[in-house]
Amino acid sequence: MLLKVKIKEWSAGIPVVMLSKGAAMNLGLQAQEMIIIETISKNPLETTAVLDIVDGELKNDEIIPSSEVLAKLHLKKNQKVDVNIAPVPKSVELIKKKLGNKRLSKSEIDQIIIDIVKDRLSEPEIALFVAAMYKVGTNSRETVDMINAIIKTGNRLSLKDKFIVDKHSVGGVAGNRTTPIVVSICAAAGLTFPKTSSRAITSAAGTADVMETIMQIDFTIKELKKILKKTKAFIVWGGGMGIAPADSKIIKVEKALNIDPKSQLLASIMSKKFAVGSKYILIDIPYGETAKIQTKRKAEILKGKFDALGEHFHRTLKSVITDGSQPIGNGVGPALELMDILKVLNQRKSSPKDLEKKSLFLAGNLLEMTGKAKKGEGIQMAEKILYSGKAFKKFKQIVKAQHGNLNKIKYAKLKRDIFADRGGKIKVIDNKKINNLARVAGSPVDKSAGVYLYYHVDDVVKKGDKILTIYSETKPRMKEAVKFFRENAPIIIK
Repeated sequence: MLLKVKIKEWSAGIPVVMLSKGAAMNLGLQAQEMIIIETISKNPLETTAVLDIVDGELKNDEIIPSSEVLAKLHLKKNQKVDVNIAPVPKSVELIKKKLGNKRLSKSEIDQIIIDIVKDRLSEPEIALFVAAMYKVGTNSRETVDMINAIIKTGNRLSLKDKFIVDKHSVGGVAGNRTTPIVVSICAAAGLTFPKTSSRAITSAAGTADVMETIMQIDFTIKELKKILKKTKAFIVWGGGMGIAPADSKIIKVEKALNIDPKSQLLASIMSKKFAVGSKYILIDIPYGETAKIQTKRKAEILKGKFDALGEHFHRTLKSVITDGSQPIGNGVGPALELMDILKVLNQRKSSPKDLEKKSLFLAGNLLEMTGKAKKGEGIQMAEKILYSGKAFKKFKQIVKAQHGNLNKIKYAKLKRDIFADRGGKIKVIDNKKINNLARVAGSPVDKSAGVYLYYHVDDVVKKGDKILTIYSETKPRMKEAVKFFRENAPIIIK
């Protein structure tokens, strides 16, 4: 069916088109179904998109594509395009096969990943794939095939540096924003650190959310190479570079579902590390009763899987198992976590010592792995770089290169102090509940929203002591956050 393009500036994050009810009826389509749009030319361009049906805004011979479709097909006003029902992708049957607890071949995994990248699968169909990863998981061969499929369907950052390093935490611990500190220390030591980070999936903030409070995190590959030449490091959102685009689309659905399958986690992390050319990779696996990884045994199993992947892909990879029994740092939420980072880098007296200690430990490991420091002397070298001010100088250089400004941090409009209702020792600070409390307050969408903790486990408090502060941008969110705290007891004092 031939339709005329009507231009309207709008974005949906994925390819979407608007049709009138009449046009949809003529095609036999319903809202949210997938359609194929093809240009009428000697070398036609084609893409799939999700259908949105509107009433009164369009004639039956018109179509309004989202900016994603306009960019893919280079469409102009009044241009004619051919619109048809999209056939059900073979990938859907392959995903169902996976849900039935059957193994997928390399070609079948390639097909799923290609269909995700080319937008042939709708978000509900990708959600089915995420559910399959969550329910069934993958064996070691499937994980390797998944990593290779994700890498080859995206851009790659080709670097010639000898010491290209990376680190990643599997997450699940509130706060724990070590990455900007580790990057600054290692880059100041002369290591090349191309850090691509994700946004929050189930937590209150991802590193990308945190850094976005003060600087640009979305660049082209060409721009990133220029930044690396100046600073030896960058900290960016991985989804904006075209590196591992399948992973970005999967993460978006995982975020909506609020689940993070461990089998997908392996492929997600490793594909991004390999795509930026990392040669030395440090994986942080925190475990604790309220963390993503709940027991040391599970942490050791995951460590074994990461180590095996490092060996398979011929990378120097080290996995470290760390304490994830409680939040690390004081702030939970983008701006609040950034304030912790700056306190550590600037060596303020009020800086969170647990965040500093863990950052030095991780940076020390990378310095030893690359031979920059002798075995057993990595932490000492990291301390010297941090305490001398060189790490903070490097951080400011990175921020400037990424068009940032440290003065852009702002406080939330509203804050509410929460006081201890009894005296005693703090026995539990629940990672999941603290993360959820910050999310209810508006994090990470509202960069200044979140939670600030004043104590840690085993600290002694008196009745009436201020134990945390909730920050929010709106009264309804603040009201819900206070209610959440009272009903869920994220901090237990006995």
